[in-house]
Amino acid sequence: MPDPADAFSTIDDFLLSLAEGVSYAQAELARAGASGPAGAQVVYQLPRVEFELKMNLTVVQDQGLSQRYRSLRAVRPNDKHLLFKPLTNEEASSTLEIAATVKGAFIAVPANNGLPAPVLRTLVDPTDPRAPIVRVTVGNAAGEPLPGVEVQLNVDREESVALNPAGAGFAVAAGTSFDHGVLVTDAAGRAESVLRIASDQTRGLLVIAVDALARTEAIVYEVSA
Repeated sequence: MPDPADAFSTIDDFLLSLAEGVSYAQAELARAGASGPAGAQVVYQLPRVEFELKMNLTVVQDQGLSQRYRSLRAVRPNDKHLLFKPLTNEEASSTLEIAATVKGAFIAVPANNGLPAPVLRTLVDPTDPRAPIVRVTVGNAAGEPLPGVEVQLNVDREESVALNPAGAGFAVAAGTSFDHGVLVTDAAGRAESVLRIASDQTRGLLVIAVDALARTEAIVYEVSA
């Protein structure tokens, strides 16, 4: 017979499940796209979703839950935790006393704190095929440069091998790398570094990973003979 306590769970489990449902509903609305006649189209959003949870409570002694929340509450006097269980239809329609009512709301917040979205642009200058220059420009959707942004450049060796034809024996030479892998954009939002192609580098495609502002872009550079 299952333990009745198994029906109870932590409050964050319920809230995360609700948040996942709200996120899925908004994604479906966004996927539907704008509707209506030309010039009067609308896009549906969920600016606010209110909820109310009527629950029963129980207290358990669980060391596993203490470990789960150790990063939030390092020091605990004991391993006791408060768990919640939503009322069933029968309980909700009876005179059973409700142990707890949790009310709240999910409120939509503009991405990037309402600021224009960041834009990352990467160009390769292949004037010297054995030493191409990778130039990165970081700005925002309003066309403003973003100075002082850290940019990381790397040759993705695994992706490079996977991108080239199987059986070609392609490999990224140990000496193929950037002069500077970590850069900081200047006042114009620009940064650049030279990709040194090793003398023993075989022909093929190199995948270059560009990381900035928690975004990653990949570009491909072809090494010729």
